[in-house]
Amino acid sequence: MKRYSDLLFACLLFACASASVVANDNTATAQAQALKQATPAKPGSRNMHPDAQWFPDAGLGLFIHWGLASVSATGDLSWGMLANKPWKDATVTPNAYFAQARNWKPDQVNYDQMLVAAKAAGFTYAVMVTKHHDGFTLWPSDYGDLGTKSTFGGRDFVKEFIDACRKQGLKVGLYYSPPDWWFDRHYKNFAYTGGPLDMDHKPVKLPPKPSNHDAKRAELIRGQVRELLTSYGKIDLIWFDGGKGEIPNNEVRQLQPGIVINRRNGGGGDYGDTEGKLPEKRFSDWFETCETCWPSRKWSYTEGQGWDTAPEVIEELVRLRAWGGNLLANLGPKGDGSIPLPALSAWKEMAEWMAHSRESVIGAKAGPWPAEINAPVTTREGVAYIHFLPAFKGEVVWTNAPNAIEARLLRTKDSIPLRYEDGNLHLAIPDSLRTTNVDVVKLSLKKQPQ
Repeated sequence: MKRYSDLLFACLLFACASASVVANDNTATAQAQALKQATPAKPGSRNMHPDAQWFPDAGLGLFIHWGLASVSATGDLSWGMLANKPWKDATVTPNAYFAQARNWKPDQVNYDQMLVAAKAAGFTYAVMVTKHHDGFTLWPSDYGDLGTKSTFGGRDFVKEFIDACRKQGLKVGLYYSPPDWWFDRHYKNFAYTGGPLDMDHKPVKLPPKPSNHDAKRAELIRGQVRELLTSYGKIDLIWFDGGKGEIPNNEVRQLQPGIVINRRNGGGGDYGDTEGKLPEKRFSDWFETCETCWPSRKWSYTEGQGWDTAPEVIEELVRLRAWGGNLLANLGPKGDGSIPLPALSAWKEMAEWMAHSRESVIGAKAGPWPAEINAPVTTREGVAYIHFLPAFKGEVVWTNAPNAIEARLLRTKDSIPLRYEDGNLHLAIPDSLRTTNVDVVKLSLKKQPQ
């Protein structure tokens, strides 16, 4: 399968990330280390408002990275502007990067079409990148001078996205980057290592920042976030990326009391997370893993990066749900806004799987894997779901297992034989009923005496 062994998740530890990044092709991990992000949310910081309690049951979210970097389909996000990166990625000068706006023709953007397909595939919430580190706002912001207000005649992609989410009953999430390299462009070193380099990647002596520069940038951030949180009605989640608390979480909650906030705003948030890899061990509270999926190794649309298959994404989802976490699976639309066909193909197969096995992951609770059972398990009251991963062979053994009345394969409703030995449950799916996707067995459990 994609990036992990059968029993343990691959490790991603942000808190101890060093300033240097080992050269690799896992761009998501390298970028997260570059921002020196810590993994857990602060204890006691979780929003207890009733409107925020949807998050731990959500299961599957769609991350949408679409912006200037999508036009050339070569470099990944704003990071392509940085020279001397230690991870594998195309490099473009900032002047050439920003010039892409002149050739950007987003005439195929259709969030209604996108989210109809996404909902069928099992997604319950979506997070749109409204502004990445390059500073380009995908709504006509009154703050700053780079965005749709001047480029696309004021077109509001954020509104289009939010309206489509509401039509489909999906929770609305907005990604926002406090770092703004356009605002900082005259004082920023555009080399990841070495330099400094200017916007043409030529050696330069950078001028000192004016004394009020950072205060003006903080004012820009606060203004833009307030726009996002007051112009479109209820927002369910905000996904900060690299903030230093320019607009504190308590102010965010004054604007949107029931909002869920990630932990990348210079302080605690409502949930912990990993980026680019699944966690190595359980979190103690809410958590989410964001993963590159379509394409497989980049966030924005990039040619030649491969595409995750439906079984790969479902397996990651299952592993996370068995520990109570959500998967935020990323889509990079093409520069024109259209959805790459491999993503649509994967979503179609995911929809087919969700038609019979959705109940085992969306809204289900965590189980005792791997401490007591050798396959991921989720639970509901009176029910347990055992997930046979594609590579799993042989028999599932559940020690100290609850008493089961029957076992049925969700896909076909076939009865699956089970037996108990010394209090341990033994179960196997006949080879004739196995598929190349995750196969789920539903256990109906005996009611315990009151």
